[in-house]
Amino acid sequence: MRNLLFVLVLLVFSFYVQAEHHKNGKSPSEVVSKAYETFSSGNMEGWKALHTDDLEFRILGDLPQSGTHVGAQETIENVFSVLPVHWPGFSLEEINRYSVGNTVFVHLRMTAEDLETESLHKFEVVDGKIKSFIAFDDTQSMFSSMQ
Repeated sequence: MRNLLFVLVLLVFSFYVQAEHHKNGKSPSEVVSKAYETFSSGNMEGWKALHTDDLEFRILGDLPQSGTHVGAQETIENVFSVLPVHWPGFSLEEINRYSVGNTVFVHLRMTAEDLETESLHKFEVVDGKIKSFIAFDDTQSMFSSMQ
């Protein structure tokens, strides 16, 4: 009985470890790191390559970039192009990261001209690519600082 329990625990652990690695050899957390890196450097082609074709990118609230954007190109056009217009000097700095299987949560410091707040981003990574994203932003602070 003890051996059976050990085998079951080992089996569950192996499934968990397997969920952390994908075809490209990167864990979901590593894929998310690369997405922030390409975003910060303005490498939109690199950023697009990290996402599925049917990416669902959600920004909550009632801001110019709010809504559900499908696909990387739509996200670039309707979210990323809006940020520097309304929040000059927009930047994100990671505070902490939490990974559970294929889900990655990133706690961030968000700054821009007249803006200093925090945010939480949730990513779902499937087969080594980001399939969905939700930003839990401080929309009141963002609205108040909007240019």
